[in-house]
Amino acid sequence: MIFMNWIDIIMIIILIFSMISGFKLGFIVSIFSILKIIISVIITKQYYPLIYEYIINKPKIYNIFNTIVEFILNILFYTKNKQDSGFIPDLISKGLVKIIITFFAIGLVFWVSNKLLNLIMKLFSNIFKVPVLKQLNKVGGILFGLVKGLFIIYLLNLILYPVAFIFPKSFIGKAISDSFVFNYLKEQIFIIFSNKVYI
Repeated sequence: MIFMNWIDIIMIIILIFSMISGFKLGFIVSIFSILKIIISVIITKQYYPLIYEYIINKPKIYNIFNTIVEFILNILFYTKNKQDSGFIPDLISKGLVKIIITFFAIGLVFWVSNKLLNLIMKLFSNIFKVPVLKQLNKVGGILFGLVKGLFIIYLLNLILYPVAFIFPKSFIGKAISDSFVFNYLKEQIFIIFSNKVYI
């Protein structure tokens, strides 16, 4: 008879949730949702300096940021500013506005690239609404969800096993030692993701 503990239940829930999520999204959307983040980061890294330089070199736009930052600082550090009138100007002179503009540029480029990539994703999703392709897309989504769930469990192994190894009699240590799923997967799934056995 198989006995499962709380870690087993958590891992089974992760697998089921990942597979259901994969089925709902489909293979194309599941893959693209990961690629979208990677591509957005690459685009952001490439183009945010252009937005930053544009704002810095446009006095009217730069002054808008300067005014907003100064207004917020006056609210946040009202008491401190009354005691030391040079406190806020000193913060601004140290480049705080430029830091805010940098974050704004990064956020703007990331948001725009995400929106554009979402449009592309919707286009591909519509193509895969054809009955035959739709079924393949859903089945592929389930398989992708399964792999994703197993990878999450693999990460849990990397996080929890060192704790269990150092503290074998602890709550986590005993749970991992008695875990049916962990003991079954340690020689099956974890080898798929790496050529080393961690347990």
